[in-house]
Amino acid sequence: MILKSYFDGGNEADRSQYDQITLATVCGTNQEWRPFEEDWKRVLREHGAPFLHTTDAVSLNGEFSKDKGWDKTLVDDFISDCVKTVAEHIAIPMNIQKTPSRPGLYGLTLSIRLDDFIRARGINPQLPTTVEEICATESLAGCFKWGRQIGAHWYHLYFDQGEPFFGHIYDRKHNKKSKKTISLMEKVSRLEESDMKLVPALQLADLFAWCINHNNNVTREWHGKLHELPWHSLFLDYQMLLNPIKGIPELVRSWKLPKRKPTK
Repeated sequence: MILKSYFDGGNEADRSQYDQITLATVCGTNQEWRPFEEDWKRVLREHGAPFLHTTDAVSLNGEFSKDKGWDKTLVDDFISDCVKTVAEHIAIPMNIQKTPSRPGLYGLTLSIRLDDFIRARGINPQLPTTVEEICATESLAGCFKWGRQIGAHWYHLYFDQGEPFFGHIYDRKHNKKSKKTISLMEKVSRLEESDMKLVPALQLADLFAWCINHNNNVTREWHGKLHELPWHSLFLDYQMLLNPIKGIPELVRSWKLPKRKPTK
């Protein structure tokens, strides 16, 4: 069994524009992704949308501009149907009352406030230099955890192109010391960047990331309905960042991975 996981970031690590960064991950098997992609593409056709990029859609920019015939009502109708598609394909765990469990897509977001990361790194210089490294490695751990739970034998990992998260996983995939420590990296048989405009799964991850980053303003019905679905949103606060698992930062430094420009 192959677990195919897709990673898309919400916001950039830029404190002048954003207060937090989020990486969204969506995992599924071929048997789970195929029907989802068919339904997602049907929604795109029905609404005349080339893809879903949530930020552009909500702000009526790019392919969703007024010049292209879009308005708030049309966007809300479109994304509402996207959320309905998610509801039909997302995994339902056994512990949800009055709802039969079922296999399906697994969604996870991981968020970190940029000020918390900068403050924690100032106290503990052993922390990674970039916030994206923590997001990428912790999200991959969540992917591996789900894979072990469902009995996956191999992992295919796809990152939205042009984002810095991919490089941190690439480094670990191609470093002998890290592969020896993270044994499941040997099971990653595909690691690629993809264009989210062409990949429904990355568009879904983008939707999850947008919703988490706008939790302080849930005014659209589809936003609330997405949060009602059984997916996981994790938040690493200052105390958690300040106290990583003992020995892990030192171990990672011993791998001598390529250096990255620090988050400021």
